[in-house]
Amino acid sequence: MSPDELTLRDLRVQVLAERRDGRLVKLPAHFHGRLARLEQGLEQARDAAREDEQRFQRANSDISKLSDLKLELHKHRERKLTRLAREKVNGQQPSLEAVTEQEREFLESIASVIGQHRQKLLVRRAAPVAKPEPKAKPAPKPAVPEPEPDTTAPADIDDSEALLVRVLEDLPTFTGLDARNYSLRANDVAHIPLYNARMLLEAGKVERLEEEA
Repeated sequence: MSPDELTLRDLRVQVLAERRDGRLVKLPAHFHGRLARLEQGLEQARDAAREDEQRFQRANSDISKLSDLKLELHKHRERKLTRLAREKVNGQQPSLEAVTEQEREFLESIASVIGQHRQKLLVRRAAPVAKPEPKAKPAPKPAVPEPEPDTTAPADIDDSEALLVRVLEDLPTFTGLDARNYSLRANDVAHIPLYNARMLLEAGKVERLEEEA
């Protein structure tokens, strides 16, 4: 490559090197200035050839090739610069020897964007959540005492009064008003307390053999 001028062939060689190498390739000194002069020279050649159709078309073709090569070179280098920026944010120490002065601003801006992105989405701390208050258990309903069965005899019945009855069917053992247990079978005849006799009479379990006193 000429120390002062850059040709399309030189640019093509540089693009091929950038395409093959996985790391950023160091550009020749004053590369961007030479590239600008090459582009300017091709445009001047095209303007000077407007009267010559063949030269004009060739100059246009060269400018088109230059644009394609420039775009491919920048794509390769931008991809590699982005990787260097990511390594820098990760705390690595990537070599920046091949980064030009014009590219350092791009590298720093990409690293800043990556760092801000991580701060917002990856390192964001979750806001503390207050522990919910336990729900108060409802107060137990006061127990309602069940009414005790009334075992007292009516006031007008004397404990000593009894009635002679005949049992019409087997009866389960029961405690009479006189505090005695009675186990009666069908056709049994017995004196039982008047209060109990009345209950059994009303239920049709016994029949009366004597009138009440």
